[in-house]
Amino acid sequence: MFWNALAVIVTGLAILITVRQGVGYRLLYDLDHVLAEDLDEISLNLREERGLDFERLHRELDRKARGHAYHQWFVLFIDRKGDAVWSSTGAPVLPRVITPGRETETLTTSGYRLAYRELAGARERAPIVCVGSSVKFIQRDMASIDRMVILVAAVIIVGSPLCGYILAGRATAPLANMMATTARLRPSEMDERLKVRGTGDELDQLAMTVNGLLDRLAEYLKQKHDFLANAAHELRTPLSAIRSSVEVALSGDRTVDEYNELLAEVIDECSSLETLVNQLLLLAETDADRQEVVGDPIPLHLVVGRAAEMFQGVAEFNGVRLKVEHLPEVVVPGNRHYLRQVLSNLLDNAIKFTASRYVHHAGPISANNGHGTRGEIKISLQPDWEQRVVRLLIEDNGPGIPKEDLPLIFDRFYRVDRARVRGIATGGTGLGLSICQAIIHAHRGTIEVMSKVDEGTTFVITLPLVTADNPAALV
Repeated sequence: MFWNALAVIVTGLAILITVRQGVGYRLLYDLDHVLAEDLDEISLNLREERGLDFERLHRELDRKARGHAYHQWFVLFIDRKGDAVWSSTGAPVLPRVITPGRETETLTTSGYRLAYRELAGARERAPIVCVGSSVKFIQRDMASIDRMVILVAAVIIVGSPLCGYILAGRATAPLANMMATTARLRPSEMDERLKVRGTGDELDQLAMTVNGLLDRLAEYLKQKHDFLANAAHELRTPLSAIRSSVEVALSGDRTVDEYNELLAEVIDECSSLETLVNQLLLLAETDADRQEVVGDPIPLHLVVGRAAEMFQGVAEFNGVRLKVEHLPEVVVPGNRHYLRQVLSNLLDNAIKFTASRYVHHAGPISANNGHGTRGEIKISLQPDWEQRVVRLLIEDNGPGIPKEDLPLIFDRFYRVDRARVRGIATGGTGLGLSICQAIIHAHRGTIEVMSKVDEGTTFVITLPLVTADNPAALV
């Protein structure tokens, strides 16, 4: 407010002073033109009437001087020494400041503005004609302007801070409301939002931006809360199983075989617990942006081929055909271990759910593929050299995912077991796809899913390519 008021005051005073000086200059400029025209008029009279009666000319000039008494207009005929030979009525006594010359000259002396010139046709003893006028009327006009300038300047000096204070108060009132609202917000109470006045100005845009931030924070906090609750629930299950097994073992005497069986169950539950903890740690690193994805050139076709070989036996055991189509040589930037983990998660899910449809359950029958199985999984790579990306497709003909579940399958701990396998439990923590999405995003890629119930599911992973003309993908 202070700086704005100061800027207005300085600007206003500068404008007033400039206008005041400009008006004074213009009045004097117009007076000079009037005096020069009077000289031209006298010069024409002398030039056109050679036998001019100077007595008559003097009478006319004297009459004109009396008619312009307000401006104290006068005429002087001056000799070359600067002495007045003839003067009109009301002409003042001037010092010798006039010098002969053919050009019109102007000057101000003793409160009078003079314009003089040596005229051809004038009497030889008084060749210089001087026309003058008092500058008092200009001074009176400037005094009136000065009073107006002072009045306006006083209004500006007093009014600018006052108006600035009022406007600043109106401008900062929404900011004060914003600060009060944000000060009331707590992580447990994120429902309140900043008021949008509907003016569309910068403060409304700020309020909408802050509201958007609060929405994202509220959603993030909700996800964190749900994540912690689900993690606690998932951790409690194996811990409860371990505790129950130990309590059973301690409840009475057991044979060695019974102890061995109970210890095997404990080891099994510890393995599940370890897997879950590792997955939670990986997701925590992703949320904290600590997941290290080294930009090393990775031959993706080799990683895909190796993962397919590793799961080939598992697929055959479950009665599912794992088909690897042509894998062109492509290189992507990233971390080999993380990319292998993504492939492992997706292939494990595809085999598990496809087998649950065709092997563990009498579902719809499809045409036999000639290998004694009806379930099939296809893996392919599709490079797009123009866009410098490669797409990895993993397609299965399993039970598919209902349309309403598709937007949620990457949420943590979300399961669609009932929809996909029609009631047959498939295990898992519900974190696999969340981890896949986090890893692919860390590789500056995307992961998408397309699915239809009873037709199958396709996962599409898009990653940037490393090419000779695109080495920046490694950065």
